[in-house]
Amino acid sequence: MIGGIMLKAFGSVVVAMSVMAGPAMAGSCIVPFIKTLDNQTVSGTMYAASGKRCSITVMRTPGPVFSARVVTQPSNGSVSINGNRVIYLSRPGYVGDDRFVYARQGLDAVNRPITRTVDVSVKVSSRL
Repeated sequence: MIGGIMLKAFGSVVVAMSVMAGPAMAGSCIVPFIKTLDNQTVSGTMYAASGKRCSITVMRTPGPVFSARVVTQPSNGSVSINGNRVIYLSRPGYVGDDRFVYARQGLDAVNRPITRTVDVSVKVSSRL
């Protein structure tokens, strides 16, 4: 249970998107939970304030994860990976749409190789 929401995953992983830093960043990012699927690409949308960091935090996986990588960098910002966080940062002053893709490789619950890919659409505004 997270914030009063029960999360269950059967053969999949749940991804939470959240603000990178604590309360000082509270108004800079609005993002949903994204349920990823083994060996498939899923889509999600993030709403970010220009020049502010937002992160996607991977909440749970059924097996070990060996690597994460950025597949496609955004055109109007950057994405980095730090542990279990995928961090998006737009160019300061940029307002508009952006997009990036990241993937994680690992094993499922019965030790078969899997890749989980997420295509993230980002709506960047001057403020939220």
